[in-house]
Amino acid sequence: MSLRLGSIQCDDGANILFSKMKGATKTTDELKHFWNERAVIEEQYAKSLAALAKLPLGGEEIGDLRNSIDALRRETENQAAYHNQLASVVRSALGNPTSSMHAKQVDHRRTAQAAVEKKFKAKQTQESYVAKAKEKYDADCRRIQSYTQQCASAQGKDLERAQMKLHRAQQTVHANEMDFEHFTQGLLDMMPGWEEDWKDFCDSCQDLEEDRLEFMKDTLWTYANEVSTLCVNDDMSCENIRTVLDQLEAERDIENFVVKYGTGNIISDPAAFVPFRDGIAPPEPRLVKRPAMFTRVTRRAVPPYPINADANVPQHPPSPTESSANKAIWAQEPTQPPVATQPLFQSHQRNINNSPPRPNGIAGAPPDIDPPSPPPQAPPPTQGNSNRVSAPLPTPVNHSSEEQPPIPTPPQATEATETGGILFYGKIHRDQGGS
Repeated sequence: MSLRLGSIQCDDGANILFSKMKGATKTTDELKHFWNERAVIEEQYAKSLAALAKLPLGGEEIGDLRNSIDALRRETENQAAYHNQLASVVRSALGNPTSSMHAKQVDHRRTAQAAVEKKFKAKQTQESYVAKAKEKYDADCRRIQSYTQQCASAQGKDLERAQMKLHRAQQTVHANEMDFEHFTQGLLDMMPGWEEDWKDFCDSCQDLEEDRLEFMKDTLWTYANEVSTLCVNDDMSCENIRTVLDQLEAERDIENFVVKYGTGNIISDPAAFVPFRDGIAPPEPRLVKRPAMFTRVTRRAVPPYPINADANVPQHPPSPTESSANKAIWAQEPTQPPVATQPLFQSHQRNINNSPPRPNGIAGAPPDIDPPSPPPQAPPPTQGNSNRVSAPLPTPVNHSSEEQPPIPTPPQATEATETGGILFYGKIHRDQGGS
């Protein structure tokens, strides 16, 4: 398909093509500015990431948490390098070719388009001369026709005056006719050269536009690929961080801390007060030591859903009846005391070779000290009403309709025991008005 705009009668095509080429040059210049700003943004972001990676972070940590923080800083540095590389690619692979294309368009406008515009203005001037000469010639022709009609109908002096006007009009029309013919011939002589120049200019404009459109497509495609590569690199950095985080376990890090910095589980009682009497210095008090038998009590909030719950089992919201029943259970007094867990800082000491405290500060285990066994629990009733939300009451036996069934007594609270499970509180409750 070739580009053909403009004609002798209508010059709008030339103006449209000139405006189109001017807009194309402006677009390329704006794209060049866009690449420059994009490179500046990437350079500033890379600089900020590099400065962020050098900030102090987790210098006091040990174990897997320290490895995770080091991975975070290391991958932040890598991301800074990725963004700096993208800035270089934008400047070299996108900005420089765009500048070359813009320079090519500017050169085309200064050479080919400027010459065509000059000839186009000359053609328009010649067309204006032809139009004015034709207008005068047509006016003279109309006057001659009018005077001729007057001479045919007039008599006497009126005829003489009409003949004089007709003679002067014939002389004037002869001069205007020569001008009209001259200007028309000049325009006709100019048109073959103009048409040839206009055709060449249209071909050059179409070639330049095809090159520009292909260039814009390739450049934007390259930009999309480079940004996509950057996103892949960022995702790889995040995956590296996640890989290190997979090795992070809270209990193991605490255990490593105890192994490396533990000082023992022996508590020294303070020295007793011995007064100074009768001028005799008091004897050195004997240092009393005892093993630490503290019970680990956690105050961490219980997660709303089990951490190891089956992902395939859908989680349904509680019904209004179930929700109110749960609130009633939690509002009652507990039948069992809070359950405590063994502290890791102490339980770890019991597994270090059952040895006494070492000279380097790492503690051994206390000699043959075991935690107390939990008290026996009362077995729950086996029969009950399906509408109960807590443990059901036993079915009364041999009671009349006027007697009320006995209410079972909840077990008494005992001392805290050591276990690793989760405690739920509940109490059997029954209204006196019915079962």
